[in-house]
Amino acid sequence: MSKQRQSKGILILAGICALAIVLSGFRSVALAGAGGDSVQKAAAANTVRNEAATAGLQDSLALLAELGREASAPGAPLKLVFKWQGEYSGGAQADTVVQSLVNRLGLGQVSRTEEDGHLTLRSTAELGGDARLSLFWSELDGGRSYCIVTLAAADFAGSPELPSAASDAGQALQEAGIAAEWNASLQAPAKAQNGPQSALLAAEQVFAAQLPGIHAEEKYTDETTASRSYSVPGLTRTVNSGSHSLALQLAVHRDVNEDKNRITIGMPLITVEY
Repeated sequence: MSKQRQSKGILILAGICALAIVLSGFRSVALAGAGGDSVQKAAAANTVRNEAATAGLQDSLALLAELGREASAPGAPLKLVFKWQGEYSGGAQADTVVQSLVNRLGLGQVSRTEEDGHLTLRSTAELGGDARLSLFWSELDGGRSYCIVTLAAADFAGSPELPSAASDAGQALQEAGIAAEWNASLQAPAKAQNGPQSALLAAEQVFAAQLPGIHAEEKYTDETTASRSYSVPGLTRTVNSGSHSLALQLAVHRDVNEDKNRITIGMPLITVEY
């Protein structure tokens, strides 16, 4: 196997592992089979969890945009992928819950498919500018379902309505009884165009001024990629990885086809390809 193919394979594996870590942090209170006070207590717990998840969201997105501007090439578009992900285990039928979410979020027609024996529902809509909102719903075993609401923009700066839309989506999931948490990834051409590791260190030094106490906890490197994950005092949206509480991930990847560095910043982790 060539070094380039081996590097690409490791990169994909790293991305999958990062996503697995994020998803491992998404848990919900089990409502199925509960009754009376148990349902009310579980619903209240869901509300508390979702309110905690949405607290400070717009501030976090503003910080992410600022970090992106400082670490990217001047004037470069900042590609954003923002996701709410969570599990639903209430008693309502999937069609009913999904249609309620579609109406609440202003989405389009719902498409239905069967994937691996499970019902899957999807709906999308265009937001202002170049942003797009989509919903993915998949039924699981045991009366549970998994929901992902994604907001994506080719240039975050050109989609000023996106932070409010992200908050509205979180509120809609809360009202539907879905215990969801968010993650965001921002991507752009890097300001530094030397080796990936040197470019990452340059961005890291810039970040230190914005994020006092930032500390690298985990790292990954190969011939074309350098990545680090950090604990950051003051950032409350975190995921656990071993003994570490991670709040931010930074990666620089050398696109060999364009011969340019691409920077990716994730809160709390990167969930897109570097």
